[in-house]
This record gives sequence, structure tokens and C-alpha cells, in this order.
Amino acid sequence: MSVFAFLTAACRRARAALAAAVLLTGACSSPVASPSAHGTDAASTRASALPTVGPSAATLPDLPYAALDPAEQLDLYLPAAGAHPAPLLIWIHGGGWHTGDKSQVTGFAGPSVKAPPPGPCRDIVEVQVPDLAELLAKGYAVAAVNYRLTRDPVAAAQDAKAAVRFLRANAQRFRLDPDRFAAWGDSAGGYSALILAVTAGRHTVFDDPRLGHAGVSAAVQAVVDDFGASELTDLPGPHTAAEDPFPYIASAKPGSIPPFRIAHGDADCVVPVQHSRDLLTALTKAGAAATLTVLPGAGHEDPAFMRTQWEPTLAFLDRVFRM
Repeated sequence: MSVFAFLTAACRRARAALAAAVLLTGACSSPVASPSAHGTDAASTRASALPTVGPSAATLPDLPYAALDPAEQLDLYLPAAGAHPAPLLIWIHGGGWHTGDKSQVTGFAGPSVKAPPPGPCRDIVEVQVPDLAELLAKGYAVAAVNYRLTRDPVAAAQDAKAAVRFLRANAQRFRLDPDRFAAWGDSAGGYSALILAVTAGRHTVFDDPRLGHAGVSAAVQAVVDDFGASELTDLPGPHTAAEDPFPYIASAKPGSIPPFRIAHGDADCVVPVQHSRDLLTALTKAGAAATLTVLPGAGHEDPAFMRTQWEPTLAFLDRVFRM
């Protein structure tokens, strides 16, 4: 059985508990030359309907960043206006490409998070989320992104790129710094974050002009990857070489790959730790700045990540964005 075979009943139980607890079920969790007429019209319509942002902190829920599927929405959390536009953290949830929700970003538990009762691999696992309150207090903006949950990693990555393009196209409206975007993905979301980093400036299978803003860059300037999937053999469904991130890394122009911070547990039975080890090797060989923290004895979505990795992750973002 593939590592991405999931327990459907457990997924439903976890989905019901999202707002109350940080529990989730499941495994893991170059611009196009010109957009289609449909994409351009839809993007213009959406932009004209965007809310006005004042100087105070604000939450803008359910912003549609594309019009291909109802799932293509994000929640945008903005700090109070500062002297400069805010750096942006784009959070992409895990869930095996078939479950999870952007609302989970509000469920940070930090050191207080406790391990779930022992159970089978791929049953109930914790969801790693950033500390939204601390990020806003420090002057970061945060976008929590929903995407198509069709067990298709390519569609999920296409949506992630569309979300980045939407946010960059509207950076001035939202008081965002378009040169300081970071992507944070855990598990399935880690694959999308990886793709954002290594395919920027290229026309690939991960770019769909129907999603709008096709001429806008989908680049990010930093990546946090918690136990993300990267090996094609462990992704759900059939895949082609064009969907493999490693050739993009190997052929990247010097200096084009942003800094990476990777964390993985060496007892992960869903996404093997070798995914992150191979990723670190490839990034380092390509000249990218990358680190890997391996947590001894930690499993997939282990509570140890929120207990031990939040502070060093925040320090990484602060360093990259000079906060």
C-alpha cells in the first residue's frame, strides 16, 4: 500500500475538530507569456471587488485568488500599518491533498500541544501551524491558502502559484512587500512550497493561465518545509518527469533558489525522512542556502515540531527578511 493511502473515516473525525483542536487525519499531510481572456477578465472582476484596507490590523476571510474552483480562496491576516509594507508568510496546509483547511492556522498550541494517543500510522496526527498572533505582532502578514483537494499534487501546486500571483498583484492594496514573500508548507503543503521555490520564472506544468495573473511572478524569497513530500514515487497518482522537483533544482540558475529551512522526524512512517535528506543534498549542490533539522524519534506531524521548531523557524524568517 502507498504511503498516501488514507483512512477516510478518520479524516471526517479530524475535519469536525479543526476549530477546537489542532488535529488532522491523513497522510502528510516561469510565467506564461500572456493570460487567457477569461483569466484576465476574472482577475479584473475580483480585483474590483476586493475590500479596502485601513491602517488597523485586519482579517480578510475567503478572498478568491482564482475562479476555476470554489476551493481557491485564502484568508489574509494583516498587521497594523507600519512604516514599511509588511513581509508575507504564505501558509499551505497539509492533509494528503484530500483534507485540511486554511482555518487551521488559528490553532497554534506551541509547547502546550500534547501527543495524541498511540494509533496506527496515518491515523490521527497533529497539524503544524505558525504562531499567527506572534507573527502579526512582529509586523508580518499571513495568508492561509485553501486549494483543490483532489489528491492531485500538481493541481495543489498550481493553486499555490495562483495564490502567490494574486497576492503580489494586489500587494499595494494589501500593504504587502512583494519582495518579501515566504512559503511555509507542512507535509503535502511542503511539496507546493518546494515547487514555488524551484519553478519561479519558468513555464512549467505547475502554471495554469486559467487561474489568472499569469504575467505576475510566483516567486517566494524563503521556504519553510516541515516533513514535506518531494519524491515522485511517494506522491499519489501517476506522474511524469515534468512534475519531479529535482530536475528544476539541478537546472536552476545560480542564486535563483531562495533559502530553505527544512525539518523532519526520523520516525516518520508517512513521508520518509529520506525525502528531506535528498532535498537538502540537491539544494546544497545547486548552491542554495538550506538547512535540515532531523528530530530523533519524531513521527509525521509530531507534536514535537510545535514544541521545538517554532522559535528557530521564526528566527530564520526574521533573519531572511531582516525583521
